[in-house]
Amino acid sequence: MEALNEKPELTKSSSQKTLPPIPFGDEDTSNNNSKRDKALEQTSPNALKELDILLREPSPEGELNKEYTTNASDSDEDSLDDEDFDFNQISFDKVDDQILAFQEDKIVREALENEMDLREYAKQIAQEKASVQRDLENNYLEHVQSFVDLHAEIQTCDEVLGRMEELLSVFQSDLGNISGEIQNLQEQSTCMSVKLKNRKAVESRLGKALQGMVIPPFVIKKITEGEVDEVWLEYLLTINKQMRFVKANQHRPIKALRNVGPELEKLRLKAAATIRDFFVSRIQFLCIPNANIQIMQQSVFLKYKELHFFVLERHHEAAREIRQAYMNSLRWYFQSHFERYSKGLSKLQTASAEKTDLIGTEENYRKGGLFGTSKVTLKDKTNLFALGDRSDTLRIQDPGVILVHVAEAKEQKYQFEQLFRSFNLTLIDNASSEYLFIYEFFSRDPKTAADTAKLIFQFIFDPTEKVGMSFTKNYVENSYDAVGILLCIRINTQLALELQRRRVPALEGYTNATNMLLWPRFQHVMSIHIESLKKMFNSKSVMSAVKDIHPHYITRRYSEFAASLLVLNDGYDDAILSKSVHKLRDEFEAVLSRMSHEFPESPRRIAFLINNYDLIVSVFQGTHSRAVDGELDYMKQLLALQTSAFVDEQLKPYFGALIDLVKKSEHIQDLTTIEIPDLERIAAHFSQTWRQSLKSINASVIQYFSNFKNGTTVLHAVLGQLIVYYTKFLDILEKRGGGASRIQPVGVQTLMVEIKKFRSTF
Repeated sequence: MEALNEKPELTKSSSQKTLPPIPFGDEDTSNNNSKRDKALEQTSPNALKELDILLREPSPEGELNKEYTTNASDSDEDSLDDEDFDFNQISFDKVDDQILAFQEDKIVREALENEMDLREYAKQIAQEKASVQRDLENNYLEHVQSFVDLHAEIQTCDEVLGRMEELLSVFQSDLGNISGEIQNLQEQSTCMSVKLKNRKAVESRLGKALQGMVIPPFVIKKITEGEVDEVWLEYLLTINKQMRFVKANQHRPIKALRNVGPELEKLRLKAAATIRDFFVSRIQFLCIPNANIQIMQQSVFLKYKELHFFVLERHHEAAREIRQAYMNSLRWYFQSHFERYSKGLSKLQTASAEKTDLIGTEENYRKGGLFGTSKVTLKDKTNLFALGDRSDTLRIQDPGVILVHVAEAKEQKYQFEQLFRSFNLTLIDNASSEYLFIYEFFSRDPKTAADTAKLIFQFIFDPTEKVGMSFTKNYVENSYDAVGILLCIRINTQLALELQRRRVPALEGYTNATNMLLWPRFQHVMSIHIESLKKMFNSKSVMSAVKDIHPHYITRRYSEFAASLLVLNDGYDDAILSKSVHKLRDEFEAVLSRMSHEFPESPRRIAFLINNYDLIVSVFQGTHSRAVDGELDYMKQLLALQTSAFVDEQLKPYFGALIDLVKKSEHIQDLTTIEIPDLERIAAHFSQTWRQSLKSINASVIQYFSNFKNGTTVLHAVLGQLIVYYTKFLDILEKRGGGASRIQPVGVQTLMVEIKKFRSTF
């Protein structure tokens, strides 16, 4: 009871304490009321009606509002009835437990610690809750239009989604139907694919059969009545395929094959006759003068070669007639044209070499003797021994040939090798073109094409080849021009290589036969040249006529002839030709040596040999070919040997004692055997006579060598050898006598200064 009596005091005192902070806003109630009134004024009646409807709808939000409203009213009633509360009705059995439980709450614990009045605090809490409730209501009223609009949008979305659901349901049912239809179509497609495959297989076989049997009327009309042209050829090839088909299937029980057979046979005979007449008429055009065979072959025969292949396969007799007509026409064509061409070329030939045009033939005999003249004077003949520009005919790359009518109009003449080249180059050009045409036109089977082409070619060109052989033979049998014959041999070899390059083996026999005509004649002419030198060696009249030390006329003949043969052997290395050249050289050396012995004086004899060998060296060097290097080195050795002998012959009359002493010293080891007085005597004699001796030597060389280059070379050799001998003599004098010699010898420098004065003598 005391406690109860003290409680009002505790409460009263606690009401004077500061309350703890409230977790809600402490806005003024008047402010809240004014805000709510404004919100109500701004809210439209329609919005409130809609809100009432929404609130009446059973929704979780309505239940929450209702509950919230009930709780709020309960709290208000509690707050109103709190003053009439009877504390005597309270049971204090569990007060302590509740107080302990409330003390766990942070706010209660703070209130107890601060000795606050909990009833006042509860009222304050209730007021704050009511204030918060009003704020919430005001906030709700402010946004009520947004909620209404949101509700309308949600209803609209529900309607749209409902319609979409209906559409999707319909679409789903349609997809189900389409899936069924697709499956049905797949089954039908599979069935149709199988049927199509079967029909294609049947169509392909049936199409081939129909194509092989059915002949359109317009094709029959064109083959039987039309002219041969490209369309005619195309139709014929189609019919030929049908013939092959019928023949391949003739054993099959097909009635259409038996029906179409006779029609195809008629077309075969008609086509064969048309083709035969077509080609025979075109072959006759080839016999017209000035007809261009190559153009007609390309534009007509090869263009329609399939026609010939047709008769080869379907009508052998017509093919034989076409081939025979072509062979006979072309045989006559080439023979007549080349006969006329060979006769025209023969009229353009220059004077040919005769039997007198040999190395060993005497000069006056070649000119016609003492009282007569030869048929062809020497001035009308070209140099038969020198090659010169005659080697230009070996340029096979030059396609130019001789045109007879042009040459006759210009009165031009040609060497035979030029005529030979022109004739045979024309022959192989025509033969190559003809062989390739025959191979392509008349031969269908690759296995027998070469043999067939060769047989036809031989029949056509056999008379023409005989014309060519006769053309060459008429010249060769009467020719003594070894250089010209050898040029023809080289031209024939080049033409044979050109035929190999063109892959035309049909003229191989012709080129071999031409070689068999040329080589024996060449060897015979070479043997005649060698025999002429042998006769000259034994001819007293020729030897007695040698009076001049200048080069003999046979030397120039030999040098030019040997150089020509060696140049034409370059790259061929014919052993027969090399052997003939060596034999010719041996006989020439023998004749030249025999002639040199006609001079009683040794210097003249040696000078004669030097002049002749020098001429040979000059001619060989003028060829500018490595083919003559071997013979050139050999002749240079002979020239050097004779020059050395001539040097000694020139020095002996003036410096004989000095030379003998030097040569003697070269064969002894002890120089003490040489007497000092002899050395002094030789040195004194040299000092007194050397200037005059040099003048005499110079004058002597002038009379032996009128050729400037050769004379200068020999003079330099003489004077150079004198310096060598004198230098060796001074060495002997120095070693033997030394400074004790009573004679002061002439210095080598002084001698060389004087010798230099004679360098420009020639």
